[in-house]
Amino acid sequence: MCGFAGIFNYDAAQPVARAELQSMLDTLWYRGPDGAGNLLEEGLGLGFCRLAIIDLEGGRQPMPNEDGTVWVVNNGEIYNYRDLTGDLEHRGHRFATRSDTEVVVHAYEEWGDQCLERLRGIFAFALWDRRRRRLLLARDRSGIKPLHLSFQRDRILFASEAKAILAGIGVERRLDLLGYVGGAEIDPPLGRSAFDGIVQLGAGCALIADPGGHRVERYWRYQPSEAVLGSAPERPVESFRDLFEEAVRMQLVADVPVAAALSGGVDSAAVVAAIVRAGRRDIRTYTVAFGDDVRHARLVAEALGVQNASVPCPLDAATVDALPFVAWAAEGEFDLGYVGRYALARAVSADGAKVLLSGQGIDEVLTGYCPTYSRYQELALLRHLEERVRPTYRGWPAFSEGVLQDLVRRLAADAVAGAPDLPPLAAVVAAELRAEHSRLGSSLLRFEDRMGMAGHVEVRVPFLDHRLLEFCARFSEAARGEHFSGKGLLRRAAAPWLPVQITQRPKLGFNRSAPAVTKLLLAPPATSPLRELLSRDAVEAKGYFSWARCEAFLRAQDFTALDHVFIVHLLDELFVRSFDPGRFSRDQAGTIAPTASSAASN
Repeated sequence: MCGFAGIFNYDAAQPVARAELQSMLDTLWYRGPDGAGNLLEEGLGLGFCRLAIIDLEGGRQPMPNEDGTVWVVNNGEIYNYRDLTGDLEHRGHRFATRSDTEVVVHAYEEWGDQCLERLRGIFAFALWDRRRRRLLLARDRSGIKPLHLSFQRDRILFASEAKAILAGIGVERRLDLLGYVGGAEIDPPLGRSAFDGIVQLGAGCALIADPGGHRVERYWRYQPSEAVLGSAPERPVESFRDLFEEAVRMQLVADVPVAAALSGGVDSAAVVAAIVRAGRRDIRTYTVAFGDDVRHARLVAEALGVQNASVPCPLDAATVDALPFVAWAAEGEFDLGYVGRYALARAVSADGAKVLLSGQGIDEVLTGYCPTYSRYQELALLRHLEERVRPTYRGWPAFSEGVLQDLVRRLAADAVAGAPDLPPLAAVVAAELRAEHSRLGSSLLRFEDRMGMAGHVEVRVPFLDHRLLEFCARFSEAARGEHFSGKGLLRRAAAPWLPVQITQRPKLGFNRSAPAVTKLLLAPPATSPLRELLSRDAVEAKGYFSWARCEAFLRAQDFTALDHVFIVHLLDELFVRSFDPGRFSRDQAGTIAPTASSAASN
């Protein structure tokens, strides 16, 4: 719901410069257009910009406990804050606001760092224990909300987005291409970002810093079962449905209007159906106008009796003009789907809503990108064996993808035949499920958070409620084969709510109808100055790519490869060579007009 930035000096005598903290915060204005605040003391600075969602008048941050010895800035929502408030009041704590954030400081007072285990929500927060000169940074279990850090010789810089750290004094600005493409490590305590020297606190992790140093601790991990045999949890479909509906009800809590994204697939349709079942037939839904999604979304909206707005994302000069701001907000790889989501968030905000529920995350949990669970098993095993034999073919020439896959499959077969230590298939699949969940934080959840906040909207993802995740993690390999295949668990749970055309609709790629960024950029008349980022001068000056390769990509119209060239060059321009914390003011954040509500149906 917000953005924050901070500086922690190990030496309390070393002051934090207000101007530096403000410069960091200036990069995050769009995350919190409703107000700002800061706390500076004893070698610490906390800055905050707010998107007001709960307790609009009383929820200002940084927020203290009763006597001002504990302070917090929190980006996100604590969905079970009412239950925790009642418990803490019974234990003698006094609350000054109705904000969900205040529960964090009192929970810390009562339970210390173990308070994290009691929080149910999406959050990234910085908590300052004044008496102990102790900083606690924490991130939610799936990495739904971002938290970046930079460790310097005598201090730690931290912020919701990397660009705020780049605005710090003395911070070197360089791209990290390994971070750009995404690291392969599963559940890293500190993960890479697209910028050298800036890391992300891992999902389900906390960092504790005091004058003696810092350490990272993990308080939660997604851990699918490695059991080969065993039954599913009792009443699997009904239990899944009950947990899902509970998650949706909790995530509807807000003192501002709430909306929902509706792509036309079963995931987002199930979210909207659960919202309606929670008594919110007034919910407005929004669909980006790519391909057949609009037609299927309207079918869902008609069946559920809710309003649906089609959000245009025109493939024209206006969308091209929006690319720099989208790149500024995305801070990494992106495609035109990001532009569409940004347009959707702006439309939602223009209609007065500040919260958007999304169906993101369930494909990774229920193997939804594969048509059958057996195919998922095959691919998981292949990826596992590729890792085992990778050193064997690392030096091979650039074979075609088809030839390479054939060689890898043959190596995999040899590895199976001669590898008695090969882990059980159930363990391989469990590791792959865990890896898919781990990758969410730097990919699809970055997409949701950054594009939502760019349009002043908080995105909530009920399928990633940690209790629902823990339920799905209990399925054994045998039970997964029955309930995960074709995402059957969700389809059966949603069957009473939705038309059969939706519950049985095959999985289709998100925004699959959107062209590559560079295909749009280079389409006639192709007058945008951004084209220069694909020129020989740009390629040779920046030094990330070979011009001979780029020229071949241009001749072959290999837009997938060209997209990476263009995006890396654009990121270099925005964040390295011409970095300006105030580059995008409130009046310069893109040119896509939020006109979707005029197309509302039902």
